[in-house]
Amino acid sequence: MALSTNLPIYKDTYDLTLLVKRLVSNFRRSFRSHGVKLDEECLELALLIYRANVAHDKRPHLNQLLERLQVVNILLRQSHDLQLISRAQYAQAIKLTGEIGKQATGWRNASPAA
Repeated sequence: MALSTNLPIYKDTYDLTLLVKRLVSNFRRSFRSHGVKLDEECLELALLIYRANVAHDKRPHLNQLLERLQVVNILLRQSHDLQLISRAQYAQAIKLTGEIGKQATGWRNASPAA
């Protein structure tokens, strides 16, 4: 078992978390709670990667990771639609969530059912 911080999925999640922190720092005050939720969901993704990495049965954690990733995608889309982030920033974030989703799905499919 590799350290979770050395996994490519963790590195992409960390990059997403840093990007989101930079983006939400510029949100208007009236949308601050939206930014807090987005930031918390990204941190939860990193925690779920750790849990999946150390668990014998990885599938429940990876399923939850994929579900939380959809929440992040929804929040990012809302941020773009509300003009809180630019199209380029949205594209950068969605590219990372796409990579995380592919890796999580592959990891889940490669993990034996308990």
